[in-house]
Amino acid sequence: MRTLVPVLQHRVWGGQYLAQVFPDAQAKPPVGEAWLLSDHPTARTLDEQGRALSEMVPDRPWFPVLIKILHAVTDLSVQVHPNDEQAKAIGDLGKTEGWLILSATPGARICYGHHAQSPEQLREAAASGTLDTWLRYTEVSAGQYFPVPAGTVHALGGGIVALEVQQASDTTYRLYDYHRKDTNGELRALHVDEGIAVTAFPQPPLPEQGARVPHDGLIEYENHAYYGVATADVDGAFTHAAVPDRLLCVVLLDGEVAPTSFPRRPTPFQTWVFEEGEAVSLRGTGRVAIVQIPLH
Repeated sequence: MRTLVPVLQHRVWGGQYLAQVFPDAQAKPPVGEAWLLSDHPTARTLDEQGRALSEMVPDRPWFPVLIKILHAVTDLSVQVHPNDEQAKAIGDLGKTEGWLILSATPGARICYGHHAQSPEQLREAAASGTLDTWLRYTEVSAGQYFPVPAGTVHALGGGIVALEVQQASDTTYRLYDYHRKDTNGELRALHVDEGIAVTAFPQPPLPEQGARVPHDGLIEYENHAYYGVATADVDGAFTHAAVPDRLLCVVLLDGEVAPTSFPRRPTPFQTWVFEEGEAVSLRGTGRVAIVQIPLH
């Protein structure tokens, strides 16, 4: 088992919350993202002994999953990510991701998809400054989960804290950004042509958000070739068997839960990754996310 040290990321849409949660991590405010688990060349999280994650997956260019906490004070840019095949040309992975909404202010919403029927229709809307009228928005609340396949036009809205699990890619194409300026006073760059080229038509439907019934102590949100995402409510002791050909990562979401071998009190969003073949044994009271990470 390894305990990971987070890396904070400055974002124009962020705030002070994550800097307060992680007072030892350095970042220029405002802070929008805490990278809890990453081996992407953009930013690598090390364990407490200074070891990188890459040695846990020696047959891959880098660790295949990136896990973040996002804190949006204002709306993120409307964006889209390529799939694996499309990202190959720029030396990156594709980016399929998923959001678990941890908290949301009343009326907080996300952008999830668009109504355009063709790339030409979306391109004309971008050129005329009306692209925002083609976007699909929905209000969200804590506990909801949204899978975001590559090619989905999307954006978190202001007032949301979310756990994001994604392929380990940092390729983002901005389609629309509310005419927002960066810290130098310049309009932030858009990538309309690149973004539309990787956008799916039609867009995936909004996922249904019915009640989820725990199975074997877990609420499972999705499980596919890129990763698996589940949560568990822990009251006392909890175990999760090792999964063949996958590593297990545990993120503390609420309360005080830690691996039984962890020697101290856990801090918010503390993150552990378990070695291949190592089962998860937890103690405490609270809620955790358990992420399955493919080895091959």
